[in-house]
Amino acid sequence: MVKGSTAVSIPRFYQNKSLLLGDVSLDESATHHIVHVLRLKTGSEIILFNGDGEEFKGALLKVHKKEVIVTLQQKYTVNNESFLALHLVQAVSRKDHMDLTLQKAVELGVTEITPIISDFSNMKQSQTEFNHKEQHWRKVIISASQQSGRAVLTRLNPILSFKEALHRIQAEQRLFLSARADSAGEKLWATPLKSVALFIGCEGGFSDKEEKQAQANGLRLVALGHRILRTETAAIAMLAILQYCQGDF
Repeated sequence: MVKGSTAVSIPRFYQNKSLLLGDVSLDESATHHIVHVLRLKTGSEIILFNGDGEEFKGALLKVHKKEVIVTLQQKYTVNNESFLALHLVQAVSRKDHMDLTLQKAVELGVTEITPIISDFSNMKQSQTEFNHKEQHWRKVIISASQQSGRAVLTRLNPILSFKEALHRIQAEQRLFLSARADSAGEKLWATPLKSVALFIGCEGGFSDKEEKQAQANGLRLVALGHRILRTETAAIAMLAILQYCQGDF
């Protein structure tokens, strides 16, 4: 077994199944992408992973519009996960904003993501919509994992209400991003941490009531500069700072 990731130029595909050296038939999504998007031919190299931290390099044995078979020839352990267990607690925002936030969170090495319904979230609280959203977000996470070279899938938790998240989500440090916070948390960045839960609001941020509830439940309010940031910008900036100071160093 060789440690380290393989070349990033080789297409990577997630497969929700056990992987072993030898011949493997790919799922419908990977088959469609290989045949109709990339138009790969027999003998082309690809990489497979299933989220357990390992990946397999192989060559296409059969390429057909209804079936693609790859022969897996090498197994690798990928060591590119952050030292920091980083939990993004993101208030559900508009589709394009939420997709971008999730995509970049995965690229930045977030361990898990919990979408929450806050006072300003424009989303009906129905199980049908929850299921539809969660299925879509899982696809975004898988796609970002394939692109970024991660072999461990970011965990997507069920949608919670803001109040549920305050009581259920625990970490060594829980941060609540607020434009009204007095401190940017300079001392925080220098304090070694093993786990952080980061609460980010949707468009419009969090309400005054939610901010008071966060403080009452022990969350630390932090600011990020002197300008008002879009929800996706705020999430990306905060995650990058945390990873730089605490995780990927």
